[in-house]
Amino acid sequence: MRRIGRFLLREPLAHFLLGGAVLFALHGVFGATDAGGRAIVIGRQDLESLQQQFAARWKRPPTRAELEGLAEAQIREEVLYREGMALGLDRDDTILRRRIAQKMEFLIADTAVPGDPGDAVLRSYFDANRERYGEPPRVSFTHIYFSLDARGAKAQADAERVLRALQDPGAAVRAPERGDRFALSYDYAVRTAEQVDQEFGSGFGQQILDQPPGSWRGPIRSAYGLHLVRVTERTPARPAVFEEARERVVNDFVFEHRRDANEAAYRKLRDRYTITIAPLDAASSEGRR
Repeated sequence: MRRIGRFLLREPLAHFLLGGAVLFALHGVFGATDAGGRAIVIGRQDLESLQQQFAARWKRPPTRAELEGLAEAQIREEVLYREGMALGLDRDDTILRRRIAQKMEFLIADTAVPGDPGDAVLRSYFDANRERYGEPPRVSFTHIYFSLDARGAKAQADAERVLRALQDPGAAVRAPERGDRFALSYDYAVRTAEQVDQEFGSGFGQQILDQPPGSWRGPIRSAYGLHLVRVTERTPARPAVFEEARERVVNDFVFEHRRDANEAAYRKLRDRYTITIAPLDAASSEGRR
């Protein structure tokens, strides 16, 4: 008996069999329901899918023995999945819960794909969102940079002194060497205010667009420091044209239609449940202790 006891303690197979026996016993004691019935069918489509997956990975079709092995692996997975669900093993598994919830989102989304809405519907959507499809104004410019870190309180006066020198009719149209070294570019072509903001910080782009072309202006403050700016070209905004924007309109319409349909489907599912949420104030006060 001692030898048997030592065997049970040391052998992983024995641990597996013992664990399986415990699960089987729990299944019988608590009367867990079958999660999917007793019938498991591996149909022609399943076999074709297994063949395609194998071929995609190994660049050849599976042999008959390999296909039998793939089918058996799928059966094994299905059996263990059903028995695990029947035992409620999914209940406390956060990752599994999220995966299942995500799959439900995908299933709902697949049922919410609209057909061709037609030009009348698309034009109505386009008219309601016309500002989204127009071409914004763009600007091309060059600049001179003055570092606040390097110059401190002198940066403003230094920039103004250089600006006065640049007012002469024969002054250079590009003069980065009159300031400090800048980590990014000195010359920018055909940029929107949003694109300029992405490199210089919020609000800088609109200030550049407000400058008339042809002369040095500033200093203008960015996230990096001060800049003298010379706008070389401005491209005005262009109104949206449906025919040019049609593809984007279709994509946006489909996206919003699916989003709204998904939310409506979720709300219908949610309404099937009685939902109780503990007072949020109580949870907040507990967290502050």
